[in-house]
Amino acid sequence: MTTPLLEVQGLDVVFDIEAGAIHAVRDVSFTLPHGRTLCIVGESGCGKSMTALALLGLVPAPGRVTARRLQFDGHDLTALDENGLRALRGHHMAMVFQDPMTSLNPVFRVGDQVAEALRLHLRLKGRAAREATIELFRQVGIPSPETRYDDYPHQLSGGMRQRVMIAMALSCGPRLLIADEPTTALDVTIQGQILGLLSDIAATGRASVLLITHDLGVVAETADDVIVMYAGAIVEHAPVQELFASPLHPYTRGLMRSAPPVHGERSPRLEAIRGNVPPLDDLPSGCAFRDRCEHAFERCATAAPPLFTLGKQMVRCWLHA
Repeated sequence: MTTPLLEVQGLDVVFDIEAGAIHAVRDVSFTLPHGRTLCIVGESGCGKSMTALALLGLVPAPGRVTARRLQFDGHDLTALDENGLRALRGHHMAMVFQDPMTSLNPVFRVGDQVAEALRLHLRLKGRAAREATIELFRQVGIPSPETRYDDYPHQLSGGMRQRVMIAMALSCGPRLLIADEPTTALDVTIQGQILGLLSDIAATGRASVLLITHDLGVVAETADDVIVMYAGAIVEHAPVQELFASPLHPYTRGLMRSAPPVHGERSPRLEAIRGNVPPLDDLPSGCAFRDRCEHAFERCATAAPPLFTLGKQMVRCWLHA
């Protein structure tokens, strides 16, 4: 299909507080084709999760979302009211949240929580909803799904709870699956299983996947395309092979030097990126990364760089002007 499933142009998320306007997401643009996996990577607080919440209409007050274009599968998301967004969420757009322990209600059986979406969106009732939920559990690799339906969240391991969350997200056959740090706090074996499941979802065309992570190993294993964010803005956007073969932005290179080797090969001592991410209400003039950048020069302090296109890659850095 030539028309992308998701098209985002000029997305901004602003929080108006007494001290002034805080721009949590600034001029973010990207497309997500059908059946592809796009990873958004960056440090905590860079705007990854807020971008996802903006797509779903879940930005908390007093935040406001604006965009030149926010199109999902033929729907203009900026033109939809709350009822319109609610009809899309869960049915056509679904999200796997970061922590399954806080996302699942501890006093309801996990099967009933998944079946609720089937009852709401697909109008399934009684035995039909139960059987559909058991089949979803089977698809995401939950053993003995008939028995697990009646378990409570505390009776499941972290990996099983995350599988329940994925089953819930997939319950109505969404076209877009957003996964926000889906392997946080899981051991390596379970992490690999969850990532394999997400990869299969995209590879089989069941849904396009927007995966939010800070783990470059996860990016290397799952992504088709990668967005690197810093201080609310995109600083690099590239196909995954090009990004790892030739990272262009100093921040991207810093992330790679500070991360363990992707394929386990021996490497020199890991290097930390000096300094800290600046607060969003006190960004430096010019390039937001300049105070931490070893290549910063005079122009970096006087003007914010645009996104430059170099072949298949885009980078927000004056070094590539």
